[in-house]
Amino acid sequence: MVASLFADTATAVAGSSAAAGSLALPPLTLGTVLAVMATALLVFVSVGVIYLSMVEWRDRRRRGSPAARS
Repeated sequence: MVASLFADTATAVAGSSAAAGSLALPPLTLGTVLAVMATALLVFVSVGVIYLSMVEWRDRRRRGSPAARS
């Protein structure tokens, strides 16, 4: 049911944009939506891991410096 809803919406959008003379959008399928969501989640998690790694590195460097001990 969800896949048919996406297919009907994509057909309506493609038909209206073709009538307007603009570029037609590719069909919006469940697989396409899932692929975009998976890519966005992968980027989000990767940025989070990089951020946490940098914060930990900065804290370790700060704890190990002689100026912080005095």
